[in-house]
Amino acid sequence: MFKRISDRLFIAKQKSFLQKELKRLEEQYKVTRKFPEYGTSEDENVQELETFQENLSLQKNIKNLIRDTKKALSKIEKGTYGFCEECKQPIEQGRLKAYPAADLCVTCASKKYTSSSRK
Repeated sequence: MFKRISDRLFIAKQKSFLQKELKRLEEQYKVTRKFPEYGTSEDENVQELETFQENLSLQKNIKNLIRDTKKALSKIEKGTYGFCEECKQPIEQGRLKAYPAADLCVTCASKKYTSSSRK
């Protein structure tokens, strides 16, 4: 029984963190979508373009984090949070604390990374 209570508390903390993180990421995404306007000189135009290109990379990363965070919140609602999508075993709590949106256990994640880096 103690395990179930501590699991529920852990999941409640994770949900709260993920909800706050989702808001933060969505705000960050909005910031990266604004085109910078530094001025009209050639140097300023170059700087605007560089900042815009940097923001495009950030946008892609932030969109992926938003997707993963929403997916984790959905799993909490469905009662499937914390289980590996590959082997269906529980994901280590340490991994979930480090990356709350994790959907693979360490073993499956390392297999996936190893196989994708060989290609």
